[in-house]
Amino acid sequence: MSTQTQLELNSAQTAIYTRTNIRRAFQDFDDSEIAGIYLRDDNCLVVRRDGSEQTYNRELIKVAFTNYTHRLKDFFSYLGPNYRGPSVWHNNAYVLFKGWNYTHALGHLTSNAKLQAHWADKFIHVSEQQKLVHLLQSDQTDLGHLVAPDGVRLPNRPIDLNSDMEAEQSEPVVGEPWCSCGSYQRQLSNVSDFASEIQGFKPWCIHLSWFNKYRELLCKRTEARNASPSGTPEKCVAWWYAPPADHISDGRFVLLYTNSGAQAPLTHWRTYKPKEIFTQHDAWDLFFNMMEAGYVPFPGTALPQLKSAVKKQ
Repeated sequence: MSTQTQLELNSAQTAIYTRTNIRRAFQDFDDSEIAGIYLRDDNCLVVRRDGSEQTYNRELIKVAFTNYTHRLKDFFSYLGPNYRGPSVWHNNAYVLFKGWNYTHALGHLTSNAKLQAHWADKFIHVSEQQKLVHLLQSDQTDLGHLVAPDGVRLPNRPIDLNSDMEAEQSEPVVGEPWCSCGSYQRQLSNVSDFASEIQGFKPWCIHLSWFNKYRELLCKRTEARNASPSGTPEKCVAWWYAPPADHISDGRFVLLYTNSGAQAPLTHWRTYKPKEIFTQHDAWDLFFNMMEAGYVPFPGTALPQLKSAVKKQ
């Protein structure tokens, strides 16, 4: 192997040209017996312990990295207790919960889930960003992340009565989308190296992808709800989710629908596609499909007249 053509990886390249990303780009990639990963011209060079070399197209690996950091995780991945969505914090930022309650059937009994329930309404009282991030992401808590999908809004400065009032009261600066997670922060710390490697690069992560999708869902739900001439939607869907019994299986997602309004008695509701089994991986598509058809989704737990229905599913 010529040392003149072998390039060591910088911090950004180390995050891009990993064994897992090479495998995502090339499904037949063997990630065993690897002595080193380097760059050579337009290729990623993999050196085996026996001295053999293999080259892989760098562009395909970069695409795999970008797709992975932008992927959308299932609907329940970042919901807090009682299907709670992101909680408003300060400075245009939100607390995004990890979905500990929905990882498995006993998830609500984990210490992480119990801490989330304890802190859910108290995060707003933690005014310092670094303290909040430590509370959310320490090894002892692991409650979630702090996200700012529209950029962190800088706190208003004290008004100087001797200065120009218009200048003092102008809108605080809003930057790029931001997340406290390790993946985003690593990209942010090495943004110039990432930009040199990937054209048009901007830091991103799965938490921002999920937040934007969740916000889109809320907007679509409002549109579907407001579309009813009476102001009270007649076309409604009630949904329940039963987390999996273990970390390997899928959970079960059940839906009932009616054309008689959310308060309709149980006899007016029908199971959606009763012969099919839906999981957490179907939730996003099902939500958007039902709203496209004019149906407004409600958590089944919010409709007491349907309490007995889910037990029969």
